Amino acid sequence: MTVATRGAPTGRRRVAWLASMLIGAVALTACGDGKGGTPRPTDPRQILVNAIGATAALPALRLHAEVVASIGMFAGQANGNMTMGLDADVDLATRQFAGRSTTQLPPNLAGNGIAAQQVSDIIVTTTATFNRDSQTGRWQKFSMGMGGGLGAGPTNAQIATMIANLASNPSITFELLDAASCTLGTCDHVLAHIDGQTLAAALGPLLGVPLDQASQQQIPSFNVDVLVDQATSVVSELRTEISMQGTSARILVSVTNPGQPVQIAPPPAALTDDLGANFGGLGPDPTILGVVGEEVPTEEPAFAEPSAPAP
Repeated sequence: MTVATRGAPTGRRRVAWLASMLIGAVALTACGDGKGGTPRPTDPRQILVNAIGATAALPALRLHAEVVASIGMFAGQANGNMTMGLDADVDLATRQFAGRSTTQLPPNLAGNGIAAQQVSDIIVTTTATFNRDSQTGRWQKFSMGMGGGLGAGPTNAQIATMIANLASNPSITFELLDAASCTLGTCDHVLAHIDGQTLAAALGPLLGVPLDQASQQQIPSFNVDVLVDQATSVVSELRTEISMQGTSARILVSVTNPGQPVQIAPPPAALTDDLGANFGGLGPDPTILGVVGEEVPTEEPAFAEPSAPAP
């Protein structure tokens, strides 16, 4: 999932791509077995590995994401920030979701037919992707979904294995901070120090294409704050800040309604225009995310400051 808009500058897409990897780490992991009746671990590495499995075992969840990207060099102004918010109901078992995204562009990027604020609704099923035109209210259908072209990507099990292996790598270090309140109750607080080169080495097998040396060098080291619910071992919140090639992004991902059933269904046929498979040779626009009806709240995102990186 990539949170961005049509016509986004290349550098901003790179930041959004890294953001999508972090969001996907929470939303698209698979096969985990949280075993009850055992003492809660105190090793931060084990807490995070257990959280991967417990979150993956959920049938569904509601995902909230916020991104503040500094793109002044592209906006032609100092400290130009783009803000993006996403709320989505996610069916983890089938890898379907329905969501709404809101993007606020800097003034210098708006205009020339590009609105300063852009809202997009999207539904992704196993066979198709539907995007709603905010002006006409009609939906555009592309005959590709999680079971089509997107389904050819890494499986949930492969993603989960990559994250667990990454967490087990000694180059990735962890700190256990004081417990804190979170969206799911009271959480263990783990600060992970991610080595960029170790992450780059893990991404190649996951993507099915080894990253060349230049691409690996572009992935920076960064810290990730993770809150893990003490009662269920489910990931509750994730915060980080990433700088890459002249742009930076603060990212927040939070989980609510873990395990609560969701219904992902296509929009009414009478309001849908079928554009066929690979419309225009491009398929569905992968840079637009977005909720169906009134299922997801539409209030403006409150972009919280990530925790300060550890020294």
